[in-house]
Amino acid sequence: MNDTPDPERDSRLAPGASPPASNRRVIVASGDHDLGRVICERLEKAGLNAVGVLSGADAIAVAEQSPSCLLVLDQILPDMVARRVVAELAARGRQVPFIVMTGSGDELVAVDMMKLGARDYIVKQADFIELFAPVVRHALAQVATEERLAASERALRESEQQLRTITDTASDAIVMMDDSGCVTFWNPAAEATFGYAATEALGRRLHEFFAPERFRAAHHAAFGRFPATGEGRAVNKTVELAAIRKDGTEIAAELSLSTIKLGDKWHGVGIVRDITERKRAEEALRAAFAEIRTLKEQLEAENVILREEVKLSHVHGDIVGESQAIKRTLALAEQVASTDSTVVIYGETGTGKELLARSIHNLSKRRDRPLVTVNCAAMPATLIEAELFGREKGAYTGAATRQAGRFEVADRGTIFLDEVGELSPEAQAKLLRVLQEGKFERLGSTNTLTADVRVIAATNRNLEQAVRNGRFREDLFYRLNVFPITVPPLRERREDIPLLVWTFVREFGEKMGKRIETIPRTTLEALCGNPWPGNVRALRNTIERAMILSSGTALQAEVKDVAPGAADLTVDDAAERARITRALEASGWRIRGAGGAAEQVGLKPTTLEYRMKRLGIRRPREKDS
Repeated sequence: MNDTPDPERDSRLAPGASPPASNRRVIVASGDHDLGRVICERLEKAGLNAVGVLSGADAIAVAEQSPSCLLVLDQILPDMVARRVVAELAARGRQVPFIVMTGSGDELVAVDMMKLGARDYIVKQADFIELFAPVVRHALAQVATEERLAASERALRESEQQLRTITDTASDAIVMMDDSGCVTFWNPAAEATFGYAATEALGRRLHEFFAPERFRAAHHAAFGRFPATGEGRAVNKTVELAAIRKDGTEIAAELSLSTIKLGDKWHGVGIVRDITERKRAEEALRAAFAEIRTLKEQLEAENVILREEVKLSHVHGDIVGESQAIKRTLALAEQVASTDSTVVIYGETGTGKELLARSIHNLSKRRDRPLVTVNCAAMPATLIEAELFGREKGAYTGAATRQAGRFEVADRGTIFLDEVGELSPEAQAKLLRVLQEGKFERLGSTNTLTADVRVIAATNRNLEQAVRNGRFREDLFYRLNVFPITVPPLRERREDIPLLVWTFVREFGEKMGKRIETIPRTTLEALCGNPWPGNVRALRNTIERAMILSSGTALQAEVKDVAPGAADLTVDDAAERARITRALEASGWRIRGAGGAAEQVGLKPTTLEYRMKRLGIRRPREKDS
C-alpha cells in the first residue's frame, strides 16, 4: 500500500478481480501499512473500488475529492482518532458514511462510534479479514437504499408543491369532498368564486351551502349512492347548475365532476366555473335576434323596399337589373349601408355577392377607407388565422417577417369575408372575439390589438343548418346574422337577362374593339330560357366567348344545355357542386387513387361518382361532345 493516494491507480482493479459492485469509493484508513494493503486487495477482489490511506488527514483529503464514498476507519490512527475524522468532515459540510475497526476488547468504543452514526464495526480478531467484504457490501447497500428513499421523498415533496401551485393558481374553483359530502379541499379560486374562506368551507357538507335553498333536497338525494359506488347523475359529466355565494347572490355555474378512490372510500373532485356573464351574453344575443326578426317584419309590413325603389338605379352602378327580386335586395343593402351593423349576404355561386358588398361599402360612411376582401375558402385552415389577424416574425416555419393581418389593414374601413362558412373552428372563435370586443392578437404575439372594422360576410351555405350540424358556432352565427340579405339566383330574375346581356356586350365590345348592333331573337330567347346554375358569372363567361367568336355586328352565342336538375340545386347543393368541381379540376378529373378527387373531398370513389351524377357534374369534353 502506497502512502500517497493515487485516484487513477486506486480506481483500477487487481488482475482477475470482479467488476465493481458499486460506484461508491471505499477509503480504508489504517496506520498499519500491511493491514491496509491486505484489506484493499480483499475488497477489490470482491469487486469493490478501494483505496488505502495511512492517516486521518489523508482520509479527509481523499473523502473531500470523492463525492460518493464510504470510510473504513481504524479507531486509532497515527495523527488522530476515528471520531475526530468524522467530526472534521462534518465541520466541512460532509456527512460521509463510515465503518470503524477496533481492537479486541474495544467493543465499547465501537458501540460509542455506532451512536455517532457508524454503519457497522469490525473487531480485529482471528480471520477478521474475511468479514470486510460482506460488512462493506451491507453498508453500501444500506446507504444506497437510504439515498433512494431520500430521492423519492424529495420527488414526492416536489410533486406535492407542483400540485399545490397548480391548484392555487387555477382560475377555476377546485373542490374536493369525501364520501360523506364534506369538503376536504378548497382552492383560492373557490374562495374568490363563492366568498367562503377555506377555513369556513373545510369540513362542511357541500350541498348545505353550495346549492340554493330550493335545490338542496335534490342535491342531497343525488348524492345518495355516491359513497358506496362512486356513481352519481353528474359524475364524469359537465353540467350547468345554479350556485349561491356567501353574500346570497346566485350565480350560474358549470360543474365538471370526477371521482377518485382513496383507500376503500370514494372522493369527488369538482371543477366549477362561474358562467354568469356568459349566460347574460347568450340571453342578450337571443334578445337581439328576436329584435332583428321583429325589425324585418316591420320593414316588410311598411313596404320600405317599394318606397325606395326610385333611388335604386342611381346608387348601385355595378349591379344591373330592373326585376322586383333584385330591387328588393338593393333596397335592403341601401338601408343597412349607413349603419355599422354586420351584414351576411347569402346566395349561390356567381350571383354577385361581392358586388353587393362593395355597393354597401361605397354607400357607407367608411367609403373613403379600404374595402379588404378575404376569400376564406381559398386559404388553407393553417394560414387563415395569420391572414386575418397577422403574424409575428418566426410565428411558424416560413414566417420570415412580421405581417399585418387583414383586420389591421381594414381599420376604420370594411372587411368582406367571402365564403365565411368555410372558416375553421379556431378561426371562428377568434373572429367572434373581434366582433364582440374589436380585439385580436397577431399569431405568435401576446400583445392585444384593436381595430374599428365593419364586417360584411358572404356564403353560399345555409349557416343555420351548419349550426345545427355543429360545423358553425351558434354564437358567431348570431353575431354575423344581424342583417341578412339574400341575392336571388339568375333563374329567379330572368327579366334581367336581356339587360345583363347588353351590359356584357358593351363591356367586351370596348375591350375587344368590336361593335355588336343586334342580338338574334332566337339567341336571346335561348339565353333567357337557360336556368344558369352558374348564375351571372356563367352568363358573363358565355357572352365573353360569344364576343370572341362573333365576326359581324350580330352576336352569335352558343347556349349549352345544363345538367338535368341543375336549376333546382339548393344553396348547399351548389356549394357541394363547387367543392367537388374544384377537387376534380385539381386532380385532373381523376377520381381514384392517391391525390384523386375522392381522397381530396373525403368520400369513397363510388359515393363521389353518385354525387357527380346527382349534381350533374361532367368533364368539360363530355359537355362539349
